Amino acid sequence: MFVERDFSQTKNFHDRITEALLSENPDPRDLIALIVQDRRVDERHAEQILREFVREINASLFPPVTKMELIHTEGCNLACQYCFEKDMLGYRRMPYEVGRQAIDLLFDYAGTSRQVNITHFGGEPMVNFDAVRAITEYAEEKAAAEGKNVTFSMTSNGTLIDVEKAKYMAAHRIMVLLSLDGLKTSHDKYRVDKRGRGTFDQAMQGFDALKRTQGWIGVKMTIMPDNAKHLYRDVLGLYALGVNQFVVGYATGIAWPEAEMNIYAEQWGRLYQWYREKPRDDLRITDFEDFDQGESQPTFMCQAGNDSITVAVNGEISPCSKVLAIDNRHLLMKLGDVRSGLTHVRNRIDLTTGAKLIAECNAAGITDAYQGGCWATNFSDNHDVFVPSGQDQRFKILQRGACAGCGACR
Repeated sequence: MFVERDFSQTKNFHDRITEALLSENPDPRDLIALIVQDRRVDERHAEQILREFVREINASLFPPVTKMELIHTEGCNLACQYCFEKDMLGYRRMPYEVGRQAIDLLFDYAGTSRQVNITHFGGEPMVNFDAVRAITEYAEEKAAAEGKNVTFSMTSNGTLIDVEKAKYMAAHRIMVLLSLDGLKTSHDKYRVDKRGRGTFDQAMQGFDALKRTQGWIGVKMTIMPDNAKHLYRDVLGLYALGVNQFVVGYATGIAWPEAEMNIYAEQWGRLYQWYREKPRDDLRITDFEDFDQGESQPTFMCQAGNDSITVAVNGEISPCSKVLAIDNRHLLMKLGDVRSGLTHVRNRIDLTTGAKLIAECNAAGITDAYQGGCWATNFSDNHDVFVPSGQDQRFKILQRGACAGCGACR
């Protein structure tokens, strides 16, 4: 916590605020009190001064923020057994004022960038569809006034999407990524409602409504160990049903047996071979496109905390939704809040430079292409975002090997 007496009286105002922002846990309330005392202004003007000061510090040190996830609600109508948000407490929803401040912050921190993207997230965002609608329209008005282009995304389980909601999202260009874990037998094992019943049929009703309005449909598949053997079958089956884009990932936060990891990799290679043998205009698997373009070797870090941030229901700012869900009451790697901005500069430095992660990789003797992985996965495996996950590293090595060895186009 910032305490004024910690600073030498010879330091000027700028240096004192900067040093506070670089402290381990800066408190905006203390900074506002300092500004009130030093500048002889009321609290409202002190808040404005702090907000602008923090924005300028971030602009001088970091790239523009152009992507934002909004956690519209912590609640969900399902009870998926592997959900990374299952430990989130309560059933809070984001007030409109918080959402509006979040959008204002995004446009401020985007700087001169002309393009921004907003992802409606949760919980299940369709539980709070009124907020999704209100924030979408506010952002559209803001973009028009500032000469920027705003695009929208949503991750949804699809069970609450009907034709009218699908039409609204199509009209406002909200591209929906549906959570579908495969065909019915695979999906219904883990994606269940509050009574433990499978949800594939309900999700497909949402899928059908979206297919009639936006055409191109993407799905996010989370693969559990006992479903790994069905990965190839499930992707081909969903493609036959009309899915166009696949984002596939193994379930994190659990220990995978080596046998199931190898099965996953074998299925991954088989899927890659099918994908490359016959190019299709109506299909995209992003991981395979990246591999073919020479991006198969991961780089340090991801977008989280760099050009992308996540806003919690109470306005606190996290690097991403998965990190936020680790503890939504005491944020890990907190970046700030929508009132004062990205005040936790030290955390953002750690996330963007990757110095601690690089040091841990070097200490672990990691010399292959794997370079750090996901912050949240690292924490779930090692209780430290900067200590790379050995399991995640193993998965990436297996997946790269499966693609490189398939012989489909090399």
